[in-house]
Amino acid sequence: MGYLSSFHLVDVKIKEDCLEIVNDALSMQNGDESSELEYFQERAVLDSDNFLYFRPNEDGSDPYEPCEDDGTIPAIYGKWYDGEELASWLKQYCEEGGKMIFHSIEGDGDAWGWEFDGQGSMRELQLCSVGEWV
Repeated sequence: MGYLSSFHLVDVKIKEDCLEIVNDALSMQNGDESSELEYFQERAVLDSDNFLYFRPNEDGSDPYEPCEDDGTIPAIYGKWYDGEELASWLKQYCEEGGKMIFHSIEGDGDAWGWEFDGQGSMRELQLCSVGEWV
């Protein structure tokens, strides 16, 4: 089951030795939006510091206004069925600390995602309680 969600890229930086592979994947736009990975690759773009961002939709339906410097946005809306597939693809190319975060916009407010360790692994992220009751 998929969730209509905002999909955020947070500090997702591509390793120097993986730039060619990722650039090649991002430039292969075959227009097949039936695959989430291919849709992601069509919308994702690298900035000059090797961080991943998104290209905005032409219809202006994205959750953020494009950055004045490079026209990118940090998140997009979509119905995502298997974010883990995207995370599994990204984990092999990311430096430590990058995160993919999904936030449901269907009313339940759920949030989930993955964090990358820079060594080709990832771990699941979910909201949880922290701190004491005040």
